[in-house]
Amino acid sequence: MANPIGMVSGGVRVAILGIAQDGGVPQAGCNCDRCTTALNDHSLRLHPTSCAVMGEDGGLHLIEASRAIAQQLGIASDCLGLGGVAIPETVCLTHTHLGHIDGLGQFGKEAMGLDSVPLMASSKVLEVVISRSLDSPFELVEVCANSPFMPTEGCGFRYTLIPIPHRDDQSDTHAILISGPNKTLLFLPDQDSWNQTLDLYGSEGVKSWLTDLGVDVALIDGTFWDGNELPGRDLSRIPHPSVSESLSRIGAKEEGDPDIIFIHLNHSNPLIDEQSPETREVESMGWAVARQSSVIDL
Repeated sequence: MANPIGMVSGGVRVAILGIAQDGGVPQAGCNCDRCTTALNDHSLRLHPTSCAVMGEDGGLHLIEASRAIAQQLGIASDCLGLGGVAIPETVCLTHTHLGHIDGLGQFGKEAMGLDSVPLMASSKVLEVVISRSLDSPFELVEVCANSPFMPTEGCGFRYTLIPIPHRDDQSDTHAILISGPNKTLLFLPDQDSWNQTLDLYGSEGVKSWLTDLGVDVALIDGTFWDGNELPGRDLSRIPHPSVSESLSRIGAKEEGDPDIIFIHLNHSNPLIDEQSPETREVESMGWAVARQSSVIDL
């Protein structure tokens, strides 16, 4: 059943509800200038990475369930023109690390009090949801990788879960391909390395892999700018391809290339600052940095 509040319908639109890494901004226990400033200025706070897809029928579909879900559903309502309080018809998860599932409890009796909301994910992700007793508000829907499906009849778009190598200590990890009537978007917030991902698919480069998937817009892992970002921390224990490496692989944008947008930014990442030299470098090459509350038409 489509969201009754606002009853906006027509196209398929993706709203970016958060752009930060799992810890958000401010991050707990961090005394850096960015986090301490955000503690005092709520306009500078950034939520963990999440998206909402509005279907052709006006229904709302949530990707990831972060602890900031109350604020994020408000963002979805505002930027998609739904009015009132947006309630998602379905939820889809990429994996089970902290910022991606710690809002699932908000669907239950302590908060929204919902029942039988379709929760779509791989079997390993659903096993973790059950083991943590987070499944009661949901109808668990096991999804097979590389098999397109519509989250609800009449929504006008399809999801496809794409396996991605990423510290599978708790569950497996997938990117989500969102295929609308005019464009296809890849939501890829986490991966260990481009080498592992590209080797898995036998692709020679990032652009060729995205082309093979039929991607028009790619939201890709931009957790760290480079390897010098967290003094005293061993980044090999929290592997992500740096934005610097990604830029060296993809080069400047050329005609026919998909749009590439960096998301899932750690609180230390200079791309959070829209005026930083690093942000200007990304934009000068023809790419972009995700911004909270922005909307992409599919």
